[in-house]
Amino acid sequence: MSAMHLQPLARFERLSDQVAAQLQNLVMNNTFRPGEKLPSERELCELLGVSRTVVREAVRSLVVKGLLEVRRGGGTVIRMPDPALVSEMMTMMLRTGSSDVAFTHVQEVRRLLEVEIAGLAAERRDEADLESMAAQLALMVQHVADSELWATADVAFHAAIAEAAHNPLYPVLLSSIADMLIEVRRTGIRLPETPAKAYQHHHNVFTRIKDRDRLGARKAMQDHLHESEETFRKAQFVKQGQRTSQDTI
Repeated sequence: MSAMHLQPLARFERLSDQVAAQLQNLVMNNTFRPGEKLPSERELCELLGVSRTVVREAVRSLVVKGLLEVRRGGGTVIRMPDPALVSEMMTMMLRTGSSDVAFTHVQEVRRLLEVEIAGLAAERRDEADLESMAAQLALMVQHVADSELWATADVAFHAAIAEAAHNPLYPVLLSSIADMLIEVRRTGIRLPETPAKAYQHHHNVFTRIKDRDRLGARKAMQDHLHESEETFRKAQFVKQGQRTSQDTI
């Protein structure tokens, strides 16, 4: 653990929020590293000049964020943020419609990330990356009649492309929306024509990456994302039509 640099607390803001922000900054700048113990409550109280209640509230908020983990008999330990927590939250928002997050927003993020990722993967991929992608394509063929397993293989294929870009941030960023992507695919795969079209688009992306064709890989990914948007819209239209029919019975 490096030397801590703490700022004076402002009395016009909630003390627990300020303590949480300072501790979070110490984690983000690697003063505290994953696996290390946080100083004890008593030490933090003395360093910051606040009560134990304030420290406990701050720690609790960082546990919820996934930055800290309280271990029985082992104190409070620094942990890496878990992309799965972000993914779970965003998926819930998409399913319930309780926020402004919609399918179009997911696709906008995908276009920003995945087109560039595909191009980089074409330049940087190795044989192990190709084997990983090919394995997921094979699973898509194997599970063509099972929308759940198909969707899982689909997402894993995109994750393999992110790994092939050989930038450690891309898999983390993509995994943060992975559950949302599975939810979207569950909807689209119900259309009879979806599996064959989707497989062909995935195979096109794979071929361009295998050929080290950066521009071709970017274009293939753009085409694939466009097709997935059209498929989702059609599936939503069909779903809405089914609801209308049921309402009139």
